[in-house]
Amino acid sequence: KSVLVMAGSLKRGAPEMSEHLVLMRALRDMNLPKFVYDDVPLFLGLVNDLFPGMDCPRVRYPQFNDTVENELAEQGYQVLTGSSEQVDKVIQLYEVMMTRHTTMVVGQTGGGKTVIINTLARAQTKMGKKTTLHTINPKAITVSELYGVLDPDTRDWTDGLLSNIFREINKPLPPERDEARYLIFDGDVDAVWVENMNSVMDDNKLLTLPNGERIRLQNHCKLLFEVFDLQYASPATISRCGMVYVDSRNLGYKPYVWKWLNTRKDTEADVLRLMFEKYAYPCVDWVMEGIDGDDLVRKPKLTVGITNLNMVTQLCHLLNIVIADNPRMSDPQLMEAAFVFCVVWSIGATIVQRAEANDRDRFDQFIKTRLSNTGMVDGERVSAAQLPAKSLYEYCFDVEEGVWKAWKSYVTPYVPPADNQFSKILVPTVDVVRTTWLLQTIVSNGKPILLVGESGTAKSVTITKYLGSLDPGVNLVLNMNFSSRTSSLDVQRAAEDSTEKRTKDTYGPPMGKRLIMFIDDLNMPRVDLYGTQQPIAFLKLFIERRGMYDRGKDLSWKNVKDVQVVAAMGPPGGARNPVDPRFMSLFNIFEVQFPSSENLSTIYQAILSSHLNKLPGEGIRELIREKL
Repeated sequence: KSVLVMAGSLKRGAPEMSEHLVLMRALRDMNLPKFVYDDVPLFLGLVNDLFPGMDCPRVRYPQFNDTVENELAEQGYQVLTGSSEQVDKVIQLYEVMMTRHTTMVVGQTGGGKTVIINTLARAQTKMGKKTTLHTINPKAITVSELYGVLDPDTRDWTDGLLSNIFREINKPLPPERDEARYLIFDGDVDAVWVENMNSVMDDNKLLTLPNGERIRLQNHCKLLFEVFDLQYASPATISRCGMVYVDSRNLGYKPYVWKWLNTRKDTEADVLRLMFEKYAYPCVDWVMEGIDGDDLVRKPKLTVGITNLNMVTQLCHLLNIVIADNPRMSDPQLMEAAFVFCVVWSIGATIVQRAEANDRDRFDQFIKTRLSNTGMVDGERVSAAQLPAKSLYEYCFDVEEGVWKAWKSYVTPYVPPADNQFSKILVPTVDVVRTTWLLQTIVSNGKPILLVGESGTAKSVTITKYLGSLDPGVNLVLNMNFSSRTSSLDVQRAAEDSTEKRTKDTYGPPMGKRLIMFIDDLNMPRVDLYGTQQPIAFLKLFIERRGMYDRGKDLSWKNVKDVQVVAAMGPPGGARNPVDPRFMSLFNIFEVQFPSSENLSTIYQAILSSHLNKLPGEGIRELIREKL
């Protein structure tokens, strides 16, 4: 149907064009957006076989194309005008939405779906057609909260979030106003909530609510779905929608690096660009694809699945913090050492070290032997001109002193808790010092952080100890433990109880303070029949859009300021569930290793030694110390 509609509009727009050319363009331009990266050449080959010798370049909308390119440039993005790249995807979405009132933008995390939708809206606004976006995550709330509920006894009607927004955006426009309103479903599509939208998505354009109310979708309103995949969508749903598939392989991670380097000073950017080519790109290829120069090697095991863009984003965050306007960074040797340190704790941060697979050691050797041409020295302090002979994971690069320092040198003596509570015992070890430094670095810069590790790796205790050491006059801490029974309402109520109203629609902790939400066992909530964890869906909207919808009568959007999320979880497996990759991409992720034999012996020795000091008689104490 969509091919015929487009062919009709093309023929009416250019009556002199041959029908073969009209049909070829309609077939190509309406189907090309749906194909995955690997199938595009096959499809273009089929079109060439069906219409031999016929070549018609993509239609260019002179004013709209220029506006889209200018808009991307203004936002600091690299303007990619090739086939199936960013500008082309915006045009594809624009064309699909000309023939469909419901469109799905589908693709893996890191493909640029959000940027494409936002760019389309801003470009249309610049051209005089004001475009507003209303974003909801339909899986963050229950179906009754989405569509509304009718009390069977009293016949009282309680409006739902979707029904409320749908009614508002479909109010008629004044005759002279040219406006577009898009309702974006930024969340998983399943066979429950989306089936109720089938009558809106087909030619009826009618939403029927449980109370019998019918709301018609007006011409100035469109529906957009921004989803990871369509695993649980029925053919009835998919056949009603236009499709734009955004493949992350078309975009990659290099445009992000390009954008980030443009925020640095020119001389610094030139040095960093060389560092990315020397270290970051080969390391990403080694971790993600197992590419070692011209050879293929076994890919390292990662604690959670993340994309190459997540790794590079984390690297840029760390570089922002470590080299932030430091005058010493004008020295190329110091810059290179700091860069290698940041690569280890971004691209190599989720690599797992196990007895059966020493992948962190392999990554360490890859950097030292294949990428770096500096010498190696053993010792607790190593100059920036060289690399430590021991694992890079065991060293921190001190920017102020300009040397590599072993994490061991930062370990302080153990002081038992005053009240002797077992849960408060935390013996400083290399692992604790390292994790605390990472926490402090990321949290102090306002970024979300996620620690992943097996039970017994002291994730929760280390985070609790660090958050407890912060100034209570400036920081409020909200502790939450997720379980299989946790719902999105529980999370929202906890967040609302810790914030207060500042202005009309802005909420946050008391002025001058910051709220840090510590979420333990992040991946414990129950997975529903269609693979979604409701609290995770809520948190995705909360962290990404910095706000939430009111769950009472009001149903208005609440902007939330000065709130930061710190989380911990075990690796997926057993009762712990895999987490949505689109949600994971919002965090800086670090794998916490199980303590080594050396660290375990430090822990038990410190606890027992402090206990021995309470025993009467020096002789007894010495005797037991010798046994230890």
